Amino acid sequence: MCVCRRGRRPRRVSAAEAEVAFEGLGAGAIAVAITITIAIMVGRGASRVPQRWTDYLPLGRRMPGTRFIAFKVPLKKSFDRKLPPEERFSPHDLIKKIKEQKEELGLIIDLTYTTRYYGPEELPATLCYSKILTMGHEIPNKHTIFQFKCVVKKFLRDNKDNDKLIGVHCTHGLNRTGYLVCRYLIDVEGMEPNTAIELFNRARGHPIERINYIQDLRKRSVKKNCGLKKLGSGPLREKAGATPNTKKQMAKHHPHRSDQSSLAVPRNSSNAKKNRKRAAKAQAQHQELAHEHGATEQRQQCSLAARNCRVSLPSNERGNGLCFPPQSPHLCPPQERQAARKRRRRRRKAVVTE
Repeated sequence: MCVCRRGRRPRRVSAAEAEVAFEGLGAGAIAVAITITIAIMVGRGASRVPQRWTDYLPLGRRMPGTRFIAFKVPLKKSFDRKLPPEERFSPHDLIKKIKEQKEELGLIIDLTYTTRYYGPEELPATLCYSKILTMGHEIPNKHTIFQFKCVVKKFLRDNKDNDKLIGVHCTHGLNRTGYLVCRYLIDVEGMEPNTAIELFNRARGHPIERINYIQDLRKRSVKKNCGLKKLGSGPLREKAGATPNTKKQMAKHHPHRSDQSSLAVPRNSSNAKKNRKRAAKAQAQHQELAHEHGATEQRQQCSLAARNCRVSLPSNERGNGLCFPPQSPHLCPPQERQAARKRRRRRRKAVVTE
């Protein structure tokens, strides 16, 4: 529990201290005291003026060539007792100051992450209002950016026949506001990042302060120039260019149409075809030799896949119904011939190097 004395910050007290303080009071009186304390604390938090709020101009000017105007958050009447008259800035003051600039406000986009400053009921009924909860100090996420763009584009589409402004504010109308306004100008309007930042700073009367916002905005130019203009931002246009995977698939199904031999077929496919041809040829020759010896009716067909052993027996020796091919260079299995070729190549290389 917290106890607050006048002019001091709240102090947290222990359960023993609270028991001594409420000693002699009934249960009803204790409940009333606690309720009053909580109400006082909540009321003080609700009417607390944002930090450094008075350090910034209430309102900027219209950004040239756009419909954007930035300002700090207007405060409802309950904040007036905390501010001198010259520093007050309410929703009514906002409308009045914009009219003094000979402009008309059509939409307010509220980016503050709270609802305690003012409510949409304090605005004129003809004024559109959109609340986009945006955390401070960090880069807005993709959903927030997309929501901001959608709200702006919808308003511009529905108000083509007028020149009403889009008012954007966060707490100070500077960092979150500047980031999202500049992000819209960069991504949607195609404006250069530095140009958009400078345009906002001049119109607002204060520069964007947070370095992470400025750095992220300046990265937009790098991403925007990486082929996005040619391919477009839509998913169908991004798939227009054939990727390496699609090229491999096309070459796999149509090897005769591919100019790149490395992508036409796998490396081992040609060797496999040659091995199959040699095995079939060896089997045919072996059958011919068996016919010549007149023993084809007594022999069973051999499996070429099992002939990995270099040991062979004469054709007249049999065992357990299994046949062994005669040892002949023409009838050697493909695996033996490949191994023999490799050994010969190694010997030749060794001779050349010596």
